[in-house]
Amino acid sequence: MELTKKSQLIAIFGFIIIVAGFFFPVTMGERPIFIWEFSFLFNANMAIVFGVFAILTFVFAMMRKTNWLLSAAICDLILVLSFVFMLGTWKQSVPSKFYLHFFRAASIGWYLLLAGVVLVLIVTLRSLPKKKVAPYLFILPMLLGIGFLTFFPAIFAVYVSFRKWNIMVPKKPFVGFDNYIKAFQDKYFWDSLLISFKYAIVVIPSKMILAYFFALLIYAIPKFKSFFRVVYFLPTVTSVIAVSVIWSWIYHPSFGLANYILEMFRLPTVDWLGEPNIAIFSVAIVSIWKGIGYDVIIFLAGLNAISESVIEASEIDGATRWQKLKYIITPLMRPSLVLIFITSTIGAIQVFSEIYMMTGGNADTKTAVFYIWEYGFTRLNMGYASAMSMIFFGIILIITLIQMRVTKLLKEE
Repeated sequence: MELTKKSQLIAIFGFIIIVAGFFFPVTMGERPIFIWEFSFLFNANMAIVFGVFAILTFVFAMMRKTNWLLSAAICDLILVLSFVFMLGTWKQSVPSKFYLHFFRAASIGWYLLLAGVVLVLIVTLRSLPKKKVAPYLFILPMLLGIGFLTFFPAIFAVYVSFRKWNIMVPKKPFVGFDNYIKAFQDKYFWDSLLISFKYAIVVIPSKMILAYFFALLIYAIPKFKSFFRVVYFLPTVTSVIAVSVIWSWIYHPSFGLANYILEMFRLPTVDWLGEPNIAIFSVAIVSIWKGIGYDVIIFLAGLNAISESVIEASEIDGATRWQKLKYIITPLMRPSLVLIFITSTIGAIQVFSEIYMMTGGNADTKTAVFYIWEYGFTRLNMGYASAMSMIFFGIILIITLIQMRVTKLLKEE
């Protein structure tokens, strides 16, 4: 799809507005601050970075390549919005550190950059076929929310990970890979990873096996299916905080229900959340109980998608229940099993809420996410916490790719 001549001229006009923004101050305060005084990732000069993408915008407009122009315009928009978060440069112009004050302090240069980028973006979107644009307009609010609350913080975390970033200290110097080197040498960080994997090894197979078993039971019983689906799903939609508080009382060493049952059978009581050897497994039991309902619903969806004619044909051939389960139902359930396996792995390794509420990281339950949170929000060392987050993300990504390769999820059927 190519731009029309009129759209091309409007896009070029938008480029001219962007260029004009380079010659006016971005913010005004005690003194005017221009675009070349801002720095992007790895201390790259913002004027150079923005200039490269602005030139690409002009080139794609001249070539009348709609898709390429759209990509360049989106990158320009991200760069324009990133000025809001560059406190280290523009905070001289604003007495408060609150981000929204930027829009008061922003000067004509920033608004010209924004206007030029938005103009190019609008004219490019209008040039696309309506059938291609309409679906994206419907999901645009959600995409904006995900982009602002998920993707931008993730990208910003990469930037923070290369700096000594204490939220209470104004100066945040660039330290290169020092935070990453420190993380690789941090024994406690790797110990927290081992605790996360220990927790995951208990939760993942237990939750999958139990959920598959209960899903098969519900599937095999025609009556009261809706009732059992609701019963199993209730813990999933219950607040993590409420669940953690209730189970903390159940595990209470003095008057908890768990120890009361042990006393009934004249067994020794246990400090469920205080004993290092069993605390992480006690929390794992809670996670299994809470998360099993979600897996049951997914498995039931997969079971209901199996054609009844296939089951009937196996029964005509004389297949037993075990043979139907082993050779027909389970192979056809492979997509659901793989989905639950991968999502359960990611969720289990990233456990935080249950640990925070039930043990506070004590008794050898300090998982990787808890350790990262502790450094970021207790010790206020966001740079080091972000570096550990990037390493943690890389480990989860590798594990997921291995799972997808082993389960042949990426292989076309």
